[in-house]
Amino acid sequence: MARIERIPLLLLALAATGAFGCATALDIEGIANTFRPARAPEAPALTDSRPSKLVAPEGLRARSDELRMIPLKWDPVLVGDVAGYSLERSPTRKGDYQRVAILSDRFATSFVDRGTDLAPKATPGGRSGSGDLGDGAKYFYRVRAFDQEGRLSRFHSEPASATTHPPPATPEDLRTYSHRAHKIALTWRSVEDPTTAGYVVHRSPSFRGEYLPIARVDGRFNTTWVDRGLEPLRLFYYRVTAVNEAGGEGVASRARRGVTKPEPLPPHDLQVAESELGSIRLEWTPNVESNIAGYRLFRRRAGASAEELVAELGREQTTALDTEVGAGEPLTYRAWAFDTDGMSSAPSEPIRTEGVAYDLRANVRGGRVELRWDGALHRKFGRARVLREGFFGARELAVVPRETYSDETAARGKTHRYRVILVGEDGTEAPPSAPIEISVPR
Repeated sequence: MARIERIPLLLLALAATGAFGCATALDIEGIANTFRPARAPEAPALTDSRPSKLVAPEGLRARSDELRMIPLKWDPVLVGDVAGYSLERSPTRKGDYQRVAILSDRFATSFVDRGTDLAPKATPGGRSGSGDLGDGAKYFYRVRAFDQEGRLSRFHSEPASATTHPPPATPEDLRTYSHRAHKIALTWRSVEDPTTAGYVVHRSPSFRGEYLPIARVDGRFNTTWVDRGLEPLRLFYYRVTAVNEAGGEGVASRARRGVTKPEPLPPHDLQVAESELGSIRLEWTPNVESNIAGYRLFRRRAGASAEELVAELGREQTTALDTEVGAGEPLTYRAWAFDTDGMSSAPSEPIRTEGVAYDLRANVRGGRVELRWDGALHRKFGRARVLREGFFGARELAVVPRETYSDETAARGKTHRYRVILVGEDGTEAPPSAPIEISVPR
């Protein structure tokens, strides 16, 4: 029904009355075929075996400086049985001309060669079904007429030549901006060629090494790019090429070197400045870099799988107090510096130390367990809690004002475990001592 709706009603009426030679039936298909557009004629099969004597076309001219195409035009041949023209191309003036187009009309006297044929091109790769004419390539053309029988004329036009638009110019004034954290910035001057679509950045780890493309920058006037995510103190060489709208690259710029910013130096001369029961003060030499933002001090306890942050300090602070130190506890410290860009140094040399211990000792005398600890340490606090640990936990035995205690309740024939906790005048408790065990004979 769709086909019927497209046929004018007048034609249907004519068909019904026999105007199209059918008085008894409506020949809808025949009417539709009458009004279908004619198909383009297929290109004739041309031959050189029986050449015609048609005259050569004159006035062949080719236009240069177009991007990967060459427009051509010539004057029509007005004498003889001309059915059309054969256009031929060669990379050289006296080379082997190959057909690139057939134009089946006496007045079809123009053509744009885009290189979509199989004839040789003046570009690397030779014959290519999907190739093009390339950038800055010169070609030669000639035209021959052919008659209605497809016989080519033995005479051809004078050759005409043209050159495609050259590849993009080399970007100039390439500059690199070094000593940035994890990145190197590049700038260059835009090229004047209006066919430029963008640029390709190439990078190499050495001046004479292999330069690999790492980025495409779209837009003729986009002339900056930043290489990000780089490791500290990395050196690279860069070159930039311009790319035209057909994907052709020009000659690369001169290589320029770029270096990323190094990480800060590790803090130097980390050492213990002061130790007290329950705390250790550490200090180190300040870094020499002008953009140091601060320091981080970490500790690792014996048997621990990870380090713990003790303090994060400003650039002027090179001493830190650790107040979470067990009595006699073995510890390892390391310090890091970090700068205003957030870059961290390698760690300092580790320093190993121990917290101040009670020097707790135990003896059995007359069936009693006598305990003694550091007197000088005790005098800083004034009192001590004495605990004896058992199956159900620790039990406080006494609070004593001196650095000794005698446990007369210790059971004979058993092993006992004791701890001491020093207490200050304000009630502040020091870390407990390490436990000490002693056996009481029967």
